[in-house]
Amino acid sequence: MRFPGQGLVLFVCGMLSAALSAGGQVLPDYEHYVADAEAYHSEYDFSSAIRSYAEALRRCDDSLRRAEIEVLISRSRNGRVMSSYCKKPKVVARKNFSVRDFFLYYPLPDRAWRPSPNRLDRNPDAFSPAVYLPVGSSEAWWSARYGTGSRDLYWSRDSVGRWTRPRRLSFSSAEDEIYPMVSGDKLYFASKGLYGVGGYDIYVCERLAGGGWSEPRNLGFPFSSPSDDFLYIDSPDGRYSIFASNRDCSLDSVSVYVLEYEPVPVSSSVQNTEELRRLCRLDPADDPKKVDNKSVMSASQTMDANTALYMRKAADVRALREEISRLNRELSALRSRYNSTGGLEKEELAGKIFSLEAKVPGLQSKLVAANKDLQKTEMDFLLHGVLIDRSSAAAESDNLVVGADKSYTFTRRSFGPTDF
Repeated sequence: MRFPGQGLVLFVCGMLSAALSAGGQVLPDYEHYVADAEAYHSEYDFSSAIRSYAEALRRCDDSLRRAEIEVLISRSRNGRVMSSYCKKPKVVARKNFSVRDFFLYYPLPDRAWRPSPNRLDRNPDAFSPAVYLPVGSSEAWWSARYGTGSRDLYWSRDSVGRWTRPRRLSFSSAEDEIYPMVSGDKLYFASKGLYGVGGYDIYVCERLAGGGWSEPRNLGFPFSSPSDDFLYIDSPDGRYSIFASNRDCSLDSVSVYVLEYEPVPVSSSVQNTEELRRLCRLDPADDPKKVDNKSVMSASQTMDANTALYMRKAADVRALREEISRLNRELSALRSRYNSTGGLEKEELAGKIFSLEAKVPGLQSKLVAANKDLQKTEMDFLLHGVLIDRSSAAAESDNLVVGADKSYTFTRRSFGPTDF
């Protein structure tokens, strides 16, 4: 029995086989069964996929290709097992973005994404073009490929103004891992090489009492799928769970899914193929109070160009002021600790205080330059008769907070610097 819509997929596979045959490259007979199996697998019909892979194995005498088919059949078996433990989250919103900058629409700090190549990741790829490192972070978690090897997960921390030597996380597999994100006592990331159904699946580890992390656990359906799924976070306000996937997307695009956060999600078995396929489509709930996919908010789309320019420059000034204020608060706390301690800790604190104090003059110089630039922009506008509604621009800036009371609005953040 073939599922609805699979005929087109198999027709395309058949046409490809015919084209290869016409060009003198005749596919082995077993490859037709592999193509059928892959189509079944992509549509969540794992039992049919397993049968087609088994027939391909029966007909294949190439030891290398047999090993590859064994990996594929194991993923379909994983899918059949995982279908017994499905979550059924409520979908708030879904929106398609370019794979190059989809992460900028997450409700995370502005300028926290650092475009690659940078000091942490010198070899970016299509799925991982940036590193997440908010200003003032004391820990860094990132994915990097060194040489021609796979992308592994690494960790470092700020120790007295200097970052420790990067440490490779022990559960990195032989395949790629990307987008590590820490939320409280949990570490989320995506992997191609751990137990899953193919492509990138999403995993979680819990922080252990004695340090380190538990073994990775696949989040299962519908978070993981036969497509590529990655960058899972729980929103800072505790209202949403958010992740991205290229399921049902055009090339070079991904969908960002916003789900209602469930502290203790309930698992249930979904053995019907059509029901499982429908669950993993993650269509937003038919509730206008919770769904707002019509617009992607950005300054250039919600105001005229002059106001947008003014707002960007004002945001630069505000960000620098906030960063200087944050540094001064941190320095005040460190000086207080310095005055009440001694020994090695006092020496470490002195080094960190010195390091932070060295950053302040540079930030103050940037703030002076940003203020001058903002004032020059205002004078240019006045000379040309352009009036800026400052209150409107300020209100628009305040609206750059994701998560309204009655709907969800996607908002684009800015990239941070690469010279961190």
